Amino acid sequence: MDTSSRDTGADPSPMEHRPGHLIRRAHQIHDALWVSQVAQASQDATPTQFAVLSVVAHLGSCDQATIARSASLDTSTAGSVIYRLTERGWLRSEPSSADRRRNVLQLTPEGEEVYLRLAAAATAMTDQLQAPLEPAERAELIRLLRRLVAGHERA
Repeated sequence: MDTSSRDTGADPSPMEHRPGHLIRRAHQIHDALWVSQVAQASQDATPTQFAVLSVVAHLGSCDQATIARSASLDTSTAGSVIYRLTERGWLRSEPSSADRRRNVLQLTPEGEEVYLRLAAAATAMTDQLQAPLEPAERAELIRLLRRLVAGHERA
């Protein structure tokens, strides 16, 4: 059967022209690079765990709600990731001096070492992910992705 003349309905574009498909493929490539390059650098840390460690590293100390918001996680997911990172000895939790009902989280010395190893490996992995792009294209990709995300977060 000749498929070149088949009616494809309202959207005749092939998959490789659909943004959702390309975003999914880029995510699959990112995940494969993460597993092969970054997770090995730090005892099988996940991208979500790295996001939480990164937020805490950049803020110094913060509460669970701030981590969830900054890492774009729901509070339940953030709570379970924080629990696992605390159990691994990478985060410590202490009561807030301003509000004893709230706990603040900080990196432990081991957590800081892990974060620094992960950050270096993640930077190298990101360079490999973006290797097919010229420097200006890399900046444009980030600009467009940030605009796409921001447009939907406001909605």
